[in-house]
Amino acid sequence: MVTKGNLLWGSAAYRLWFVSDTSDVCAVSLRTLVVPLLALQLSGSQFVAGVIVAIESTIMMVLLPFGGTLADRWNRRHMMIALGVLGAGLSIAATVCLVAERLNTWSFALIIALFAVVNGLLGTSNDAILKSIVPMENFAKAQAIREGREACVELSGGAVAGFLYKLTQWCPFLVSAVLYLTSAVTALALPQSTGTRHRHADTATNEASFLKQFAEGWVWAMSQRVFLAAMVMGAAVNVACVGVVVGLQITLADQGVDPVLIGVVSTVSGVGALIGSALSGRLVDGVPTGKLIIGALSLFTISLVLLLVSTAYPVVLVSQGMAGLAFPALNAALLGFIYGKTPEDLQGRASAVFETTVGLLGALTPALAGYLLQTRGGFFSVAALALACAIVGLAIAVCSPIRGIPKPELWGNIML
Repeated sequence: MVTKGNLLWGSAAYRLWFVSDTSDVCAVSLRTLVVPLLALQLSGSQFVAGVIVAIESTIMMVLLPFGGTLADRWNRRHMMIALGVLGAGLSIAATVCLVAERLNTWSFALIIALFAVVNGLLGTSNDAILKSIVPMENFAKAQAIREGREACVELSGGAVAGFLYKLTQWCPFLVSAVLYLTSAVTALALPQSTGTRHRHADTATNEASFLKQFAEGWVWAMSQRVFLAAMVMGAAVNVACVGVVVGLQITLADQGVDPVLIGVVSTVSGVGALIGSALSGRLVDGVPTGKLIIGALSLFTISLVLLLVSTAYPVVLVSQGMAGLAFPALNAALLGFIYGKTPEDLQGRASAVFETTVGLLGALTPALAGYLLQTRGGFFSVAALALACAIVGLAIAVCSPIRGIPKPELWGNIML
């Protein structure tokens, strides 16, 4: 029996894209854990550590809409190659500065800001190019596979990053450079036609101004009822997720917890995500998409309640494991529907608009989390904020058109 998964893996272009995208994700995963730890060590301040994390995410979110427009105008394969090359260059620069002991809070913030610029302008190409590789009917399955990949990265990424950081501060950046180069090489191996629009589409694109296309992406996104509801819901949930993750990392680091144990929190979350991704592959086909989204958000909300009761390390592990279990089904269902229904020539802009809207408040959250950690409430305040945002996201899913999204086989019959 030929399944959708087998059809995907039978495509050489899909396999190359998957390796390139996975290498990029692994490099980002290493940086996700290392940045707050190194920022705290360099500055000695929880607030400054949160601000540096916020600098990276905010710059990236602000630039994403421009990057999405570029992805709909330029060759997406070329953008993926540039992303890998520039990412490797910045990783090498960070490694050299750390080895030479020339890195301080300001220079570290500058390097992180440059990472954000590169990812903001070029990172959307990885998502946008997928529409030219995978047909709409396989998008939910492709997203489920991607969630499984994310779970595996999360499963090992935190512990590996913590171990590498414990060996020496520059080691994670050196490994990151290798990963970025791998991403560039595999993107280079993609067929040259991949990521290039048809001649008539290219002509229309060249005649349209950048700003006009930029505006068209936002106008289109805001006119789609489900897309708009998903953006608002995603923004609330993202604040909850980012606040808890960054808050836990900084809190544990400030308490002197071993970096490997801090990484284990991500590993446990990855275990939950791995289980969730295995289940989501079946759930996305068998359960109406709207109901699946509501169920996943309910589980995530419950995981945050635990952190209000206790922040003991075992409780933290259980909470993050539950959160990891929830997100693969949520992402596979929601993102599979949204991007599967988005026209190919709007993939870059739609992805950028969605990620910017969802991520902008989340990008500022690390600075807020760092501030709250230094107040009397400490991490309890961060957990309370996260829970409130999760409840808002769940309410939107229940009360909006998201609730009525059917199974993937019926997506063609409804409007985005």
